[in-house]
Amino acid sequence: MGEVRRGWSLIVFAVSLCASVLASCGDDAPESVEPAFTLPRAYEDLDLSTPEGAVAEFVSAFVRRDYVTAALILHRDTQLSMGAAVESGDLSGLVATELQASLLARLTVERDGDHVVEAGRAFEVAMEEAMANGGFHVDLASGVQAVTLRSSDQFTAVVDGVLATNGNDVIFELAPASDGRWRIRSVRLVNGVPSQVPFSGQPTTEPPDRGLEDTDVWRSILPNADPQELLDTIVAVVDQGDFVSLYLLLDTTAQNAVADQLAAVIDPDHGMIASILDARLDTVGFSADVSQLGNVPSDFMTTAEQVAPGEALTFMVSHGEDALDVTMSRDSTGGWRLRRMVPVGEITAPTPFVIAN
Repeated sequence: MGEVRRGWSLIVFAVSLCASVLASCGDDAPESVEPAFTLPRAYEDLDLSTPEGAVAEFVSAFVRRDYVTAALILHRDTQLSMGAAVESGDLSGLVATELQASLLARLTVERDGDHVVEAGRAFEVAMEEAMANGGFHVDLASGVQAVTLRSSDQFTAVVDGVLATNGNDVIFELAPASDGRWRIRSVRLVNGVPSQVPFSGQPTTEPPDRGLEDTDVWRSILPNADPQELLDTIVAVVDQGDFVSLYLLLDTTAQNAVADQLAAVIDPDHGMIASILDARLDTVGFSADVSQLGNVPSDFMTTAEQVAPGEALTFMVSHGEDALDVTMSRDSTGGWRLRRMVPVGEITAPTPFVIAN
């Protein structure tokens, strides 16, 4: 595919994990990981071929504060259970008791915000809150040591480890998806219970004072400062096949519309809308060849500067010999989100785009 126009900043997480992503780097290890720029890794690029590999990817995501990726590695059954718990307001499997009230308050505010609050978004917000304010059941943020495969068969696996944060023993239970890739079913301390997912247990020591500054990780700062930058970013993530990031670049109207289109889909491996969309588009492809997209018309770029948060802008973008009808909205941060991208004249085409069945 052709190069992405108006070269955009890419985000890389420079993570020094010493000998492995699971090992603590010792007493001199930094308490937080500073981000730099690169494209996100797509779900298909994660090494989930073994139980130990899945645990490594899961822990690495926590060290990077990349909770979207961590949520993708959770087993479908856990994702669905977590979604049901969020709907009922029971957050006991996500964070400790002392953090649940403030987390519920934040999620309540978010329901009218820039993201649909479903299992994946709730997980991400919960882990951000626990990192900043304490409240992890299982604090994976500094890595895990002494990782050992206790048992494994075709149905389940158990991996043991020791938290670098506080020395507590931790137990990972996993199960394979239909493609044989391993996914995290539960993570618990010795005093936890397997029935509470995804996390359970009470740490035996106080959580560390991390003294963190507010930091946005890459999925929340994929370039979208203006309509052209958003269009370029969409081209890049579609080209890479990272439809999870594409979902996160949709506005709330479009995210809800995706859920409606996929409502009848039962995916044996995924229980979150973003990952179901990713799996579906991996199979059927995106509805438009984004390599043929033109630029946002200059007059609309000028108009966009006057668009207030919550408002939308519709314009045409050339697409080879034809054109696409594109609607973007401005979110509460001043960034832009995609609402609709369909062929011009196809007024019955679904929002945000056709997702083949």
